[in-house]
Amino acid sequence: MMRRLFWCLLAIALVPLANCGEGRNGDLNIEELPSVTPSLPNVPTLPPPPYPVTYPDQSYSVYGLRRRESTTMDTDVNVTAYIARVYAPEECPEGHTCPTPAAPHMWIADARGETDESHMLMVVGYAENQIAIDEARDGELHGHPQEVDVESGQLPIPTDFWPGAKVHVVGHFARISSSGFNVSEGLLEWHSHTTIEPGEVPDSGVRPRH
Repeated sequence: MMRRLFWCLLAIALVPLANCGEGRNGDLNIEELPSVTPSLPNVPTLPPPPYPVTYPDQSYSVYGLRRRESTTMDTDVNVTAYIARVYAPEECPEGHTCPTPAAPHMWIADARGETDESHMLMVVGYAENQIAIDEARDGELHGHPQEVDVESGQLPIPTDFWPGAKVHVVGHFARISSSGFNVSEGLLEWHSHTTIEPGEVPDSGVRPRH
């Protein structure tokens, strides 16, 4: 009696295991899930950079100088660009006391005629004041150009910084200049330059003295 009960219980236990997951022919039934086609957006086409980072002479564009900020900041660099704007102190009426004007400075950009200030780079340190620039230009007009100071090595004050000129500027790229100018995106403290294409010179070529 006990033996018969044992074999009955064993048969009941084995039947579900033998039939679990099997088809008619004893093969496993594998349920195939429906195929899924992912819906992904098209890969965007990135526009080319507006200007090259560097030119064939290895000078930077304004765009490239800022693009490589991690390596160009606080170093001496060469930049080729156009003069977009030149600071001109306001005339002080005779008999009035006016605030001391800022030291001479200008802005250069990759495009001639650039008007967007975010695309401009300030250049400073090429003269102590506007009077020094006016005197240097006046001397040139009268046949007395400046010369390099042999003892100090100081270069002549630039007299050809006019809007529209294409220039190659050598200077120190930093956020704060030695004279106190401060620009978060960086400025260029002038060391020397070469004018590649002249700019638009006013009729007189010299600012009135004041």
